[in-house]
Amino acid sequence: MSNNIGDYNKCCGCGACFNICPKNAIIMEEDENGFLYPSINKQLCINCGLCKSVCNFNNYKKKETGEYPKVNVACSKEEDILKKSSSGGIFATIAKAIINDGGVVYGCALRKEDDYLKPVHIRIDNNDDLIKIQGSKYVQSYIGNMYAKVKEDLNAGKKVLFSGTPCQIAGLKSYLKNTNMDNLFLIDIICHGTPSMKMFQDYQDFLKKKYKGEIKEFIFRNKENGWNSKGIKGKVTIEQSRKKEKDVMINQHNSAYINLFIETAIQREECYSCPYASDKREGDITIGDYWGIDKIHPEVLKENGGKMELSKGISCLLINTEKGKRMVELCKKNMIMYESDFEKVSRKNGQLLHPCKSRLDREEILKIYRNENYEGLEKWLNKKLGVKKAIYYLWDKLPSNLKKKVKRH
Repeated sequence: MSNNIGDYNKCCGCGACFNICPKNAIIMEEDENGFLYPSINKQLCINCGLCKSVCNFNNYKKKETGEYPKVNVACSKEEDILKKSSSGGIFATIAKAIINDGGVVYGCALRKEDDYLKPVHIRIDNNDDLIKIQGSKYVQSYIGNMYAKVKEDLNAGKKVLFSGTPCQIAGLKSYLKNTNMDNLFLIDIICHGTPSMKMFQDYQDFLKKKYKGEIKEFIFRNKENGWNSKGIKGKVTIEQSRKKEKDVMINQHNSAYINLFIETAIQREECYSCPYASDKREGDITIGDYWGIDKIHPEVLKENGGKMELSKGISCLLINTEKGKRMVELCKKNMIMYESDFEKVSRKNGQLLHPCKSRLDREEILKIYRNENYEGLEKWLNKKLGVKKAIYYLWDKLPSNLKKKVKRH
């Protein structure tokens, strides 16, 4: 096996080459850090060049400078969607409208395979399955043959909504360049970079061993205690027996995986030079958390006479194309929206302006992972935090009303 498609360090693992190969000569293989890269079987390869033609990094052209996208503060009016979403529920609201209009939706789900929860893109065509692709996943998803499935749906005349990271969206468009895309609607996310699926699986092994059970559910962003920008707070449900479950709260202080993700120390190499981390977006719509909304747009909050509740999550919604406008119009009645602007939304969403920045000790951290597996990263974090870890632990245990009182003093 080998890879002569393009520059190894510029590969984003989007899977366009895997999907386009007419001889199934390409597979996606893990490197030493667990990131997926295309590998070509020379015995099957016919040198047709299709893989190189769809590689969006081989063929990347910077978009022309133009107007910034139209920016909105937004959230869903539907309580069931808000409850299950990481922020304002905009993706699920649009997805539901597409499905109700006879379309299909592609998004990332955590699917149980071989005793692991694996991030994979799936296709859904009913609202009952919508919950499978809601919520943030801080790990690179496996596209598999989903680009080819999208092409089948488009050729069948179906309306298709595809959501993913900007590089996945770019890969899909490159793969479909000779296909009629009139019925294709694209949503990209404000991406912070992606750790590998292998590291996420190793993290799951660590949790299963520590809490003596199987992982039933993994929520990267848990809103039970409200939505805010004070660090990432997630929840893992461990099934310790048929009748006993344990909920484990995770955040950047008690999880090396979350900590190093936030500190951009374990992202894919290409993430640090990503050309799609800019105001020139690949999707018809761009969505993300509107961090800092209470300071930037206090007027939208209920306590200040607005219609939005901070604790339930608030999204930013960037409309980039005419198709994006059509998507919003399709479900406008189910959303609350206020106008904003690009300068404001980019203050706390740096990846609208530039790629994430690599930590100086990233190679050292990845070396620890390779030599000592995931447990080595946990030991490294514990040593780094020292007594602060206990302080963070006690702080997390305090009721929210007590935290507010402490902050005032």
